Amino acid sequence: MNLADLAYVRDKDLAGEASVPEARALMQAIMSEGRDPVAAASTRPKGRRRLVVGLAALVTATAVAVGIGLVGGSVTSYANAAVSIEKTDEYFSVSITDPTADRRRFEEAFRAVGLNVTVKVIPVAPSDVGMLVGPIVPEGFKWHGSIGMQGITPCSSVFCAKVWMPADFPDRVVFGVGRPAKPGEPYADSSPVDPDGEEALTGYISHGETVADVRAELKRRGLKVGYRLFWKYHENGDGGFSWFDEAVPGSRVKADWTVASTRFHSSDTVDLYVRAGKDAGPTPSPHPGPQWYDLPD
Repeated sequence: MNLADLAYVRDKDLAGEASVPEARALMQAIMSEGRDPVAAASTRPKGRRRLVVGLAALVTATAVAVGIGLVGGSVTSYANAAVSIEKTDEYFSVSITDPTADRRRFEEAFRAVGLNVTVKVIPVAPSDVGMLVGPIVPEGFKWHGSIGMQGITPCSSVFCAKVWMPADFPDRVVFGVGRPAKPGEPYADSSPVDPDGEEALTGYISHGETVADVRAELKRRGLKVGYRLFWKYHENGDGGFSWFDEAVPGSRVKADWTVASTRFHSSDTVDLYVRAGKDAGPTPSPHPGPQWYDLPD
């Protein structure tokens, strides 16, 4: 076998995405060398040995795939410098090692184990750096089984999680990987706010206080203020309702209205989630703005 030819095997061949004969040839060449006792190592020709070891190191540094022999299928385990994923019968085990890596490194790993995944590296609060956000199905989850995620602790990487998702799910799934937000950059957070008391400020309870009082506390701490009105939205005429929030300018909010929750919008700004007063006007129809998973790459 001409080992020089093996240098042209690509990462996707090793991941089982393309022609696997080359990948098998590389692995066979590496494995055929075997392991020799230390005492006998100096008796072997050195040139060919160095080339094989170099190729093996390159494979390890770029990506590690288990299950290469699955012709036309996905592998069961894949790892690169950003993330490692292991596929089991019931879930995918995901460990993130570099949340600042290019999103294509994450997509490479998910797709290697058979998932149609788009990954966005999104700005988050310091406590959420490295976390996996999702899975999100923008078009709605309509398939057998269930979809969800659970964090795992302890974790030897930056973040570890189990992702439940049908292995044959055909539609696009979006994940976010949290990176440190720049100073003043809005956090990409689409999770709903608890209208009964989410608190952003250490040592201070904002729930039930007036807008004027909470605004004064933020000013004392050197923080800027954003405003979101909480609206109670009636659905289907059956008496049930839900809450939604709307970003508004400060001129829309009265100083004596009640703050329900607070959340950091960015490193220097806190949003006040305010219950709309009686003079706030009629409840508008929900009109959620685009979320981080809707935005173009």
